[in-house]
Amino acid sequence: MRLVGRLLVALSMAALAYLTVLAFPQPLFAHTVAYRNYEVWSDRPIDANITRVLDDTSRRLRTSQLYDANQTFRIFICNSSWRLWLYSQHFSAQMGGHADTWLTRNVYIRASDIAANSIRSPGPGPILDAAQRTLSYYIAHEATHVMEARTFGRLMALQKPQWLIEGYADYIGKGGDFDYGENRRLLMSDDPLLDYRRSGLYRRFHLIVALLLDKKNLTIRDVFAKPPAEDALLNQLKTPPPP
Repeated sequence: MRLVGRLLVALSMAALAYLTVLAFPQPLFAHTVAYRNYEVWSDRPIDANITRVLDDTSRRLRTSQLYDANQTFRIFICNSSWRLWLYSQHFSAQMGGHADTWLTRNVYIRASDIAANSIRSPGPGPILDAAQRTLSYYIAHEATHVMEARTFGRLMALQKPQWLIEGYADYIGKGGDFDYGENRRLLMSDDPLLDYRRSGLYRRFHLIVALLLDKKNLTIRDVFAKPPAEDALLNQLKTPPPP
């Protein structure tokens, strides 16, 4: 019984220590820059071009109905991959970033080339859709998750469908750089780029959100209040337009 008690105490202390690290990540990131409504932290010196990257991030975020200029965003650039794993609780080698929407609302981004406005590829090949998915895109994508959580609650990720949460973040992150007609054509031909399980891309989710916001003129608050069924929306997108 004493051994069990000691194990429980040790586990409790370890859990408390981990929660402390999650809640206060700053000591693990030695470099910081404050710019407008952003705080940027990094485990390596921060290139001066970060201001250009953040200006482009703001351009994208301002297209969101959830954006408020008074909101602040904390961004942590994890050039050492173990830091991203630590703060994302996710061990996907392909992850570009992560937003902690339930505890701190911090944004974590993988190793980046700030001067080139890009994240570094996690594998031997190039990043898919790299021209559209710049460093500004990834920051705006994850910051959109923070705005979603601030607007719809910390449990939003458990209550709303993936296509909506990720589709809207991709919609805002890409800042209008999305060809609706071409992506609809790819969906109708079952192209793997439109299948998240095969490509890891959010194009299909983005397409659904674009249908609702741009074609049906709904607001994002309308959609979050009562998300339509994904299958019904996909059927609409796959139905050929009348001649």
